[in-house]
Amino acid sequence: YTKLTSIGAFRKESMVGHYNEQRFDGKPNGGFYTQDDIKEIVAYAKEKHITVVPEIEMPGHATAALAAYPEFSCTGGPFEVGTKWGVLDDVFCPNENTLNFLKAVLDEVIPLFPSEYIHIGGDECPKTRWHQCVKCQTLIKEKRLKDEHELQSYFVTQIEKHINKKGKKIIGWDEILEGGLAPNAAVMSWRGTEGGIAAAKAKHFVVMSPGSHCYFDHYQGEQKTEPLAIGGYTPLETVYDFNPIPTELSAEESNYILGAQGNVWTEYMEDFAKVEYMSMPRMAALAEVLWGKDTSSNYTDFKNRLLLHFSLLDKMNVNYSKALFEVKAKISASDDHLLKVELAAANPTSSIFYTLDNTNPNNTSLLYRQPIIIEKNTTLKAASFDSNTQKSAVLEQKFEIHLATAATVSLKDEPSNSYKANGAFSLVDGMYGDRGKFGRDWLGFSGKDVMATINLGSVKKVQSITVDVLSSPASWIYYPKHITISYSENGFDYSAESTISVKEIESSKGVVKIEIPTTSIRYIKVNAYNQGKILEGNPGAGEPAWLFIDEIKVDCLLYTSPSPRDRQKSRMPSSA
Repeated sequence: YTKLTSIGAFRKESMVGHYNEQRFDGKPNGGFYTQDDIKEIVAYAKEKHITVVPEIEMPGHATAALAAYPEFSCTGGPFEVGTKWGVLDDVFCPNENTLNFLKAVLDEVIPLFPSEYIHIGGDECPKTRWHQCVKCQTLIKEKRLKDEHELQSYFVTQIEKHINKKGKKIIGWDEILEGGLAPNAAVMSWRGTEGGIAAAKAKHFVVMSPGSHCYFDHYQGEQKTEPLAIGGYTPLETVYDFNPIPTELSAEESNYILGAQGNVWTEYMEDFAKVEYMSMPRMAALAEVLWGKDTSSNYTDFKNRLLLHFSLLDKMNVNYSKALFEVKAKISASDDHLLKVELAAANPTSSIFYTLDNTNPNNTSLLYRQPIIIEKNTTLKAASFDSNTQKSAVLEQKFEIHLATAATVSLKDEPSNSYKANGAFSLVDGMYGDRGKFGRDWLGFSGKDVMATINLGSVKKVQSITVDVLSSPASWIYYPKHITISYSENGFDYSAESTISVKEIESSKGVVKIEIPTTSIRYIKVNAYNQGKILEGNPGAGEPAWLFIDEIKVDCLLYTSPSPRDRQKSRMPSSA
């Protein structure tokens, strides 16, 4: 199948910038490994006690192969090698001809890799073409399959039988669970840990790889100073906090957890230096997690050892991330219901200097000694210094104060571990998520509605309520179907719901505001309803849509933050 290298190995151009920008460089790009290249890689890895597991992706993510051999698709093409990443509707048609093609490819690949496992992908395979394909529908009837998910399971099972005959085992992403898992397959669980738990309970081996802890293409530090990434926020501490063996498993079931895997997806990594930056030192944290943390070990101990280890990485010229040195800010509510900011440096002997006037800090700025109270609209900038030398990038955070700032918030359902920011408090912390770098300030809900209740602490005169939501279909993030807002003075008798349609949300570009008559309000309910399953023809079709939400701003017409004394005067008993 020589067209795989003559056609499928080359694209006419590559995407640059963020996916939402849809910009391309106009430069042809491509290449392929020869058998000798593979042999060299495998031999080198063996010297380093590393096993290389090849992934031959099927039945989705196959556009390059279909550009070379369109006859293995449902429509017959024509296709071109993809110039942008994502989930595309054109996938392998799971008939006998395609199976024979893939078996031939595997027959060439398997002898090159001494690994026990062959990875067959199985992830993100839209069923759009299969729904419409006469060949697929005929096969479903002939094999008495329930639906297209069982068709994928049938397809994977046929591939597994072939690989097993060659003395190998298959492993695939957790979508191969859908429609029934092939008899001897192992699972790589990336969409959370649920897939891995289900596989282990069914006595299948598992590699844990959830996006919440193991995706090293996420941001790891202050987004304003970090290079462009796909989104998300997975700092070093989050990786170190990972437990690859879910507590839901019994001791016997836990034996089916082989370990975990850190993923370095390179859509936004233009060279190896960027790969190093995104993977180190998070790789070190995951390695220690998987080799087994001592029960007495904790993140502070690991961090202190890592600071010493950086000198070795410097000698090795590793382009590791310096995000660990950044000043970390913990935002919470003070006793006076104002914002309290606690700062911490990686090295406890470092000094932190900060400013509140939007200027960059230096060693003559305000010295951090105790939590900072934010009483008005402010831009905080902070950096750590050792011996008067700046050690970190500048932490910059803008705060916008409103009536709900630092209020009490409850959520019916918790956000995803991948996008949990500062929990429910993120909705009233005075910080607004970056719409270009949707990472740590956004709360993300996969397939779930957002139902938030805010307690302002006392009765306030309110004239407007604003809700921030996000849309980025390429990343499976969609505006809510609609948003409802209601309010109450006593927590029992709520106003009629104000409903904002998706068209209104779209026209406001995700900043939804309702004006209300000046009303005495203490409690506010904001419900944002998830789109549910992503519709066919869109990236991630059939998967749960993400709903991203951030600040819920509550204002009167002219609002200035009251002093702590005024706030004390305005408090009312909880029974009010």
